[in-house]
Amino acid sequence: MIEEILWQIGAVKTGEFRLTSGKISNIYVDLRKLPSYPEAFRRVVQLMTEKARQYSFDYVCGIAVGGLPLATAIAYEMSKPLIYARREKKTHGTMKQLEGDYVKGSKILLIDDVATTGGTLIDIIGLLRGEGLEVIKALVVVDRGEGAREALQNIGVSLDSLTTLESILRAKK
Repeated sequence: MIEEILWQIGAVKTGEFRLTSGKISNIYVDLRKLPSYPEAFRRVVQLMTEKARQYSFDYVCGIAVGGLPLATAIAYEMSKPLIYARREKKTHGTMKQLEGDYVKGSKILLIDDVATTGGTLIDIIGLLRGEGLEVIKALVVVDRGEGAREALQNIGVSLDSLTTLESILRAKK
């Protein structure tokens, strides 16, 4: 179901792409375009919210840019407060990397769009832990199956996903 949605909206691209991890891939999953398709976005948010309801947490934290629209919608659906993190600290204004109000010691559900090696997730988990927050789970739409799950497990956080790159590619055949 989710796999078909991603193919239908053109989120799965073939070619040569450099991923955030630095890896080169012939498949790119572009979920930043998901909010441009309200029905597809609504369905993905519904599925992610169903998963999120299985966990006990205080705040939803989205990773800008890809995870932020998803996290916002999930937080709204669940009536949970939202915070969000940037990969890098702002160089202007408040110069923050973590935005929103929160209480130290709170439990966090971390949301992003795609996980590859887990590098970005690990960086943000470190930021959140440094702020006295506990990440109880990382939830993404797509796990590319390139080490993110194991990398997060090594730092005590489990990764959950709606689908995998392998499942997406199988759905196309």
